[in-house]
Amino acid sequence: MKKWIIFLISWLFYLTALGQATQPSGAAVGTKEVNTVFGNGRESNPVLVGYFIELNGGYSHFGHENVFLPGISMGLIFNHHWTVGLTGDFIGNPKGLHFHHLYHDSASATWRGANLYGGYGGLLLEYTLFPKSRIHLSFPLVLGGGYLYFSQQQHHNGTTHTYHDWRQNFISRDHFFLMEPGIKAECNAVKFLRIGIMISYRYSPDLDLNFAPAGLINQFTARLNLRFGKF
Repeated sequence: MKKWIIFLISWLFYLTALGQATQPSGAAVGTKEVNTVFGNGRESNPVLVGYFIELNGGYSHFGHENVFLPGISMGLIFNHHWTVGLTGDFIGNPKGLHFHHLYHDSASATWRGANLYGGYGGLLLEYTLFPKSRIHLSFPLVLGGGYLYFSQQQHHNGTTHTYHDWRQNFISRDHFFLMEPGIKAECNAVKFLRIGIMISYRYSPDLDLNFAPAGLINQFTARLNLRFGKF
């Protein structure tokens, strides 16, 4: 994970330097043209309010387990720089995120595992530097909450009739507050699409999930973003 973080941070600085190097002299912050990688750019709308919907996928750790975090965001963009919106992410691992030997079952005197399900989301605030440049930096911040729970499927056989019954056994659950600041390198691919890569740090001070290690979700996340809209 540390190697990925170092690599992505280096890539962020490289993209920023590349964006400044490829920005034409006529595309200074005060000009009207929004430059894109493909095409000749476009004139910015005199009514400086845009909108977007974003699909993203993240890679992170919950404890020592790898987790895939697909998500969606949407909101408004004011004066090209300021973004206000809503965002949400959920555990996207097939069949949930499995933790082995999670708790000790006194009835069977064995250690049992369980799957972790849930997600989080909230208010998205973001500031973008040089948004009219082909490649630029932005600084997103998520303030919100989430819900996680450990669940285990148990198999029960019928006695009168033959049937199979899988029942969800909830081990523990909790609601929590979180904040997640980040830094993102983004390019204006075409006039309606931005592509970005992001590093963020997710922090929850009050997650209290039984059998989970302290600071379970306090981790870095690497993320790929596809943002569609009017910028």
